[in-house]
Amino acid sequence: MKLTDIKGIGPKKQAKLNEMGIYDIGGYIEYLQRYYEDRSNLVYIENSVDGEKQYFELEIANAAKTYFFKKNMSITRVVAKDDTSSINLVWYNDRFSPQSLKIGTKYKFFGKIDKSKKQISNPLFSKLDDDYIGGIYPIYSVIKGLSRKEFIQFKDTILDNTKIRSDYLPEKILEQENLVDINDMFKILHRPDSYLDLYKAKLSYVTRQLVVEHLANKLFNNIDNSYIKHKAISLTPYTESLDFELTQSQQQVLSEISYDMYSDKKMNRIVIGDVGSGKTIVAILSAIIAIKNGYQVAFMAPTELLSIQHHNNFKSYLNKFDIRSELLIGSTSTKDKRSIYRDLQNNDIDILFGTHALFQEKLEFNNLGLVITDEQQRFGVYQRKLLSEKGSSPDILLLSATPIPRTLALTMYQDLDLSIIDTLPSNRKPIESFLVSENMERRFLKFAVKQIQEGRQVYVVCPRVSDDEDSDVNSVENIYKRYKKFFEGRIRIDYIHGQLDVESKTRKQQLFANGDIDMLIATSIIEVGIDVKNANLMIIYNANYFGLSQLHQLRGRIGRGNYQSYCIFVASDGKIEDEKLKFIETNNNGFEIARKDLELRGAGDRFGVFQSGFTSDNMYEIYDEDLYSRVNRIVMNLFEDKSYESNIELKKQIENKMLEYKKIILN
Repeated sequence: MKLTDIKGIGPKKQAKLNEMGIYDIGGYIEYLQRYYEDRSNLVYIENSVDGEKQYFELEIANAAKTYFFKKNMSITRVVAKDDTSSINLVWYNDRFSPQSLKIGTKYKFFGKIDKSKKQISNPLFSKLDDDYIGGIYPIYSVIKGLSRKEFIQFKDTILDNTKIRSDYLPEKILEQENLVDINDMFKILHRPDSYLDLYKAKLSYVTRQLVVEHLANKLFNNIDNSYIKHKAISLTPYTESLDFELTQSQQQVLSEISYDMYSDKKMNRIVIGDVGSGKTIVAILSAIIAIKNGYQVAFMAPTELLSIQHHNNFKSYLNKFDIRSELLIGSTSTKDKRSIYRDLQNNDIDILFGTHALFQEKLEFNNLGLVITDEQQRFGVYQRKLLSEKGSSPDILLLSATPIPRTLALTMYQDLDLSIIDTLPSNRKPIESFLVSENMERRFLKFAVKQIQEGRQVYVVCPRVSDDEDSDVNSVENIYKRYKKFFEGRIRIDYIHGQLDVESKTRKQQLFANGDIDMLIATSIIEVGIDVKNANLMIIYNANYFGLSQLHQLRGRIGRGNYQSYCIFVASDGKIEDEKLKFIETNNNGFEIARKDLELRGAGDRFGVFQSGFTSDNMYEIYDEDLYSRVNRIVMNLFEDKSYESNIELKKQIENKMLEYKKIILN
């Protein structure tokens, strides 16, 4: 079956689907929802919860009446009732949808009730025999020109008429690990009947994804017994030149790294530390060991700005010890690139900071001895492999700011030695956090103005880029317009999100870092960013839409200077009592937050509404120790009996993963 074989998909719709990255039936099925909305619990008007979206079955009591005001603005009202009470159904600037409602007929409605106004605003509705309302409903990201309802209709046609693919995990493993067959798995993910089924399907999906990644990892990093052995050097002169003292935790991790580098084995270590725990200086001191033993070091970061920051922060420090550093990023001029290539080959550069640019084929090290990868989760195994192959079995040091419990880390990174920095430097002031409802917006915006007037800067974070149908979640575009109107030019505001081109994102972050922007409105794209020591306030809208660890990562963008910093978590309507938000309001310890995340996701979310899609970016948010143990067990079975070699579908999945890594590199 082709896309155009589906009723309703002509050339124009196909073009829209192509824009979304969907080119065939398989791609359509693998395009998963962003989150689910619970439209399953039928309530009566009198028993409904104020401020929450709920499902009602109501009989229409009168015809729709529309009132016009200002320019082309309207309010349409309909009175509806159930056995307990009556309510006003109100649509703003939509006078056509309610016209189809017939007096005396009962319909399904889904919307947020405001008991003080005795109304439900902009409710969705359907006939009683329509499953658009009344179940666990997937919310997909679609683009203009393709409605969400159309998207679901096309998807349902595919699910009803197509076998997706043969399973690439053997039936024996499916039974042993209690995994759902791949065809049933996708059907449940798109059309779940219950939260228990949904949980099993999501777990099966993530398990498959991780099995492919871990298999690829093992195939890439197959037995390598060669190693570099360094002579011991004293780090005292280098630590004494710092303007701060290393924490005991940093010293312990540095000792573990030194032991690896001085031993008869290749170092393959990951350092996990909370935001602001000082992983980078530990990495720089490790680089000095390699450099003073005659080797070169590659220090790779996920963004140009972060690479620039690392280089600028340590260039003068390294110069003190006659250590030559350089920076290579995508925007480096052709002339400077040629100079760097030449100096690198001539051993005139000791440490090279950079991004994906370090993968360039033209780039050759004279004697690469250590590869450091910052924010390692942002890079695929293929990328790290390419970089390490630019030397003769260099040591590998990975850094991750995602704090996770030690036991979970040991199962996730089974092929790596693990170090954890679990304390923050003594000079860092704890960030004061506050949980508020959105009706306090004017108060916290006044507080933001006060901070800006005192010379500070502010981050504002939203879960969405733009407004979305069926959603009352704040977006970057909406907040930007609202703030521009509210502040009337009194402060300098700008915005940033992932849909902007690289040049725009880089320019805006640099303007903010330079102090030329007072308030930056953003999506979670700023989670991994440069240090802006002058930023001391973060406002996070609809905070309940983010995971606990992600909220902590975002909060870690502030509190890096000498000023007292504040984080305001703005809860969605009806979520002010959210256990997750109450916990993070009073807790700054990343590892404790990660443990709580594990507890909540392992229990509460099993039968609740999953508020995130299943992309490779966030699948690691499932902090389930059993999951990673299961994945390692499956991979070992497939690897040891080499059954993956005869499994055509599994080999195809691994090859696709490799192509995915290569595409990231090329981009």
